[in-house]
Amino acid sequence: MRWLLSILVVVGLAGALPLSTSVPAHACTCAYEADGPQILEQVSHAASVFAGTVTTKRIDGPTGFYEFDVREVFEGDVGAKTVVSAYTLSDFCGRSFEIGTEYIVFTSTGENNGASWSVNGCSATTQSTNERTRDAAIAVYGMPRTPDAAIAVEGMPRTSDPQVSVGIDDGGRSLWWVIAGIGGAIVLVIVLIRWRVWFPKH
Repeated sequence: MRWLLSILVVVGLAGALPLSTSVPAHACTCAYEADGPQILEQVSHAASVFAGTVTTKRIDGPTGFYEFDVREVFEGDVGAKTVVSAYTLSDFCGRSFEIGTEYIVFTSTGENNGASWSVNGCSATTQSTNERTRDAAIAVYGMPRTPDAAIAVEGMPRTSDPQVSVGIDDGGRSLWWVIAGIGGAIVLVIVLIRWRVWFPKH
């Protein structure tokens, strides 16, 4: 029995280690390069282009929904608030946004469960502080304008899964798995120690 408990401890520790190690992201071959020679071509393929700050995000399975406070619009019918969807999986050229950060967003029209726009790792979307991208957007679409006040304010789309939480991403779920794995290993070690106390070797 003692050898069996030892094996369980080793297995528990081995299972916890991979969970605590970050998985390297797979590079997307079509990823936007702000310093690349094809920048004008890359920024010209967008259904809408706007600069805005992320105020809310919700992760629903492999899809993230991000609500933006829009400051200026280069292209498309974009209101003062708009929702953008994006796949979060890097294997599918996904991308994510951080709350409180302003981006210049280049979207497509693929509506995803209520979001008016969508983006992926192949779009020219980047932080609005990237002057080269902004200059390229002006060269292609002209000077930006204020958001269209006549466009109805959009809300974050609802989900059919009541367990989905606002602002909880895959990183948070992974942390809980790490804690659970380490906790299980500690419990097994304690059991092994107690076993040796109860049944000392003669």
